[in-house]
Amino acid sequence: MSSTGPLAGLRVLDLTIALAGPMCTQRMGEMGADIVKIEAPGGGDFSRYSTMAGITKFGDATTFVTLNRNKRSLILDLKSDAGREVLYRMVKDADVLVQNFRPRVASKLGIDYATLSAINPRLVYGSISGYGEDGPLKDRPGQDLLLQSFAGLTMNAGRSSELPHPSPLYMVDVSASHQLTEGVLAALVARATTGRGQEIKVTMVSAIMEMQVQELTSFMAAEAPPTRSGSPQASIYMEPPYGIYRCADAHIALAQVDLDRLGDVIGVPALKALKTSRPSQKDSAALMRWRDDIYDAVAARLREDTVAHWDNLLTEHGLWCGPVNDYATFLAHPQTQRYLTTMTHSKGGEYRTVAPAIRFSGDPDPSLRGSPRYGEHSREVLLEAGFSIAEVDKLFADNVAVSPVVDV
Repeated sequence: MSSTGPLAGLRVLDLTIALAGPMCTQRMGEMGADIVKIEAPGGGDFSRYSTMAGITKFGDATTFVTLNRNKRSLILDLKSDAGREVLYRMVKDADVLVQNFRPRVASKLGIDYATLSAINPRLVYGSISGYGEDGPLKDRPGQDLLLQSFAGLTMNAGRSSELPHPSPLYMVDVSASHQLTEGVLAALVARATTGRGQEIKVTMVSAIMEMQVQELTSFMAAEAPPTRSGSPQASIYMEPPYGIYRCADAHIALAQVDLDRLGDVIGVPALKALKTSRPSQKDSAALMRWRDDIYDAVAARLREDTVAHWDNLLTEHGLWCGPVNDYATFLAHPQTQRYLTTMTHSKGGEYRTVAPAIRFSGDPDPSLRGSPRYGEHSREVLLEAGFSIAEVDKLFADNVAVSPVVDV
């Protein structure tokens, strides 16, 4: 199966499930690598059937379809000795293996880095876990909302009188996937010099800490760190009027804007006085009142006119702002179209999804293939790995590998 892109010619064995791992390997597939997704008998990656709001496409959950394009599916029982022997044989010719098992699962299965690097010293081995391999939380599930809550993110916005405010996105998974992709690519560059692979470990807790590097460092450096107050703050670390405001018809977001200029443009001269009365960081109670007073003054004025009015007026004066869209409005916007793509699925039919985020001048129009059906490529991959037709048939007969199930 020929491909183009900067990673063309590389073989990646993908043992991942859910979001963080599959997004990492999908990105490498978009860059041209051959991704073999090894799924367990009995259903495979649970994201095939774990839906978002019950939405499916081509028999799979959209969560799977979205994160597994440019991959081939092989069903293989890695809990059996024969299944592990198949993997060991495939590892001999692989460049990368990625897994996101809980700590110690890989070693229990006999597919940890120490074992596999002895078979192929050039193997680059990437793993993602929730909290790492040691510490009191090492066995806890690495789930996005739980990590957001653990790492303090949910207390970094909103009103003090309301519940903590989580992100509705799986932002920790996404960040961890990017970190592991970067690590794997760096290890491949190093291998070109040393001739040896290495292991790259990423944890979700380190990913969310890196995302909050400004806030965490500022907190540790502050004598009196900020906290949530009465107004609905977008971030407790950003100077007002940073946040979202209701207008007469919808909502608008204000970023970093000068209070003097904002007061002049929207006709609230009191903002100048509020700017000059900024309390000391040591007086946290006064600082909270000051921030809420600014929010309330701006909010009262913006409610008097429409989003379009304020967006045009503020933009004309160089003040950073923008409308708050829902998905329908965002996806219909002409600016958005260049970042969407239409995919064709092997089961028949098309679907719209997000295009690859990284563009290469050497491969401006990468070849994209839809996500694989469960076990669609089992026979094809095993034959490519050097197994004879008789060996493949025996693997299927013994349920070590599973014959393609292409219509689930």
